[in-house]
Amino acid sequence: MTTSNNLMQVLNLIATLFPVFLLVFTFKGFFQALTAKLMGDQTAQDEGFLTLNPLAHVDIAGLSIVLVVFFLLGAILGESIPRGILFIMLITLGVRWTIPVPINDSNFKNYRLGGILTALSGSLGNFVLAFCAALAIKALFACGFPRYVLISLLEIFKSVMSVAIFFGILDLVPLPPFDGGRILHYVLPYSQQHIVAWLEQYALYILLILFFAPGISTIFLNGIAGLGALIERLFFVIVF
Repeated sequence: MTTSNNLMQVLNLIATLFPVFLLVFTFKGFFQALTAKLMGDQTAQDEGFLTLNPLAHVDIAGLSIVLVVFFLLGAILGESIPRGILFIMLITLGVRWTIPVPINDSNFKNYRLGGILTALSGSLGNFVLAFCAALAIKALFACGFPRYVLISLLEIFKSVMSVAIFFGILDLVPLPPFDGGRILHYVLPYSQQHIVAWLEQYALYILLILFFAPGISTIFLNGIAGLGALIERLFFVIVF
């Protein structure tokens, strides 16, 4: 009975998270393509990335497989693997869900400024999506939906806010493969580019420490969660 209940919870979680991840990665890719165009590079536009169509930004099959495999694994193993660890594994494999936006920074009108703004634009897209979700939550209360429908929609939009803000913050971490690592490439002078190369070489080990090392992982994840809670509260204050 426990396994059956776990399975149903997992299927409900997948049904909620699938559209959430579609929205998060679609907004990120669209904003990166839009910013690149504004900075002078039309590569992403020419290759069809300047769109809010999820098919242009997300590997639907890859996303589906990763969600199903990991959450079904969580259902089968129960509490032997905490859901938080599974979610972190999903995050670290997130690059496999997305189709990278093609950017040719040599086309930027201002190479350094264009690179920095394009790297920041993914997080900006996620924060814009989270703010739109807050607006949608406010609108839901005025629509007169039946209670069971309202609860389901609120769960989806709250998940959109939480996941979008989480990824928006995570992408700013100055470490490859996050966009914050790309920012370092444009911020640091040529003589310091070996720092970026070193981080790229040891990024996987650093990520494992940040996510799993006792003490360090607690500080890192709690820091992201705390900042995310502040941003979410700010959005609700503005909207409501």
